[in-house]
Amino acid sequence: MKDLSIVQKYMVCTVNDKGVFPFASVEERTLGLVAGALLELQMEGCIAVDGKKVSAAGALPQDKGYLKPLYDFIREKQSVKLYVVVDAYNFSWTDKRINELRDAVGGSLVQLGAASACKAGLLGKQAGYLPGPETVRSVVEQMRAELLEEGPVSDETAALVALLERVKCLKAYFSAFEQKAVRQKIEALAQSPEGKMVRDMMTYLQIIMYSFAARGAAAAGS
Repeated sequence: MKDLSIVQKYMVCTVNDKGVFPFASVEERTLGLVAGALLELQMEGCIAVDGKKVSAAGALPQDKGYLKPLYDFIREKQSVKLYVVVDAYNFSWTDKRINELRDAVGGSLVQLGAASACKAGLLGKQAGYLPGPETVRSVVEQMRAELLEEGPVSDETAALVALLERVKCLKAYFSAFEQKAVRQKIEALAQSPEGKMVRDMMTYLQIIMYSFAARGAAAAGS
């Protein structure tokens, strides 16, 4: 099986046994998916980040087609604030945009043989993407090996774990004691000269989750 990207691994680790994000945490995990996609676009030079704004900066590589829904949204806006991205993907009147991104990432997993398409939701009207047991095991074993054993931690693994920690998914794969050790290792890496990718991911998460919380508070007070 081909190596999976950060956002592909994120989906593998965060969907339930129906192949979708659990209803109780769907908003949080959706924003995590958007954050992971933004980081990948930045890594590929497809977008440029200036403070709290993002803009298209380069062409989307052919093998990153699963990022096209988000890339196209940013390119059409030319320059867009991150909170506008949050609004578009989490506070829209419809689920069209997030479904396009989720289906693109899930579909890429199916094409790689890492997941199977299935029906989910009420009356089976929602598309689900169920990772194969071997896929899940491979992703988890790689995370555990890099984070709990001696040796370097790749930027991709560190960024993935930062994502999973933020959406409260680490406990599914690490004990409470291990989670503490993992957080310490990620924090140390983020503060090192080599930890730019982790810092970028944490910045995205901080801005996106803050925008989400602020928008939710405003809606509750209106």
